[in-house]
Amino acid sequence: MTMNNKERQATYKKRMNEAGYKQMQVWVPKNSEGKGVKLERKLFIKRIEALTAGWSKSRLNRLIREVLKHISDKINKEEI
Repeated sequence: MTMNNKERQATYKKRMNEAGYKQMQVWVPKNSEGKGVKLERKLFIKRIEALTAGWSKSRLNRLIREVLKHISDKINKEEI
């Protein structure tokens, strides 16, 4: 016998719960264009952390100073 949509969703939810997952639901405003900036920053930080794993503090600080200097120069020249 074929299952209807409600039954399929219930079995899927049960399977996911048993696998150790929990359901999350997020509502955002339709005009939430500015909200994406935080996500981009988080992705940037994760990527930097992955690329610099194992670096010394001095080497990491030097990289961060150079990145901030580059961004500051671009902002001052109004290129960003």
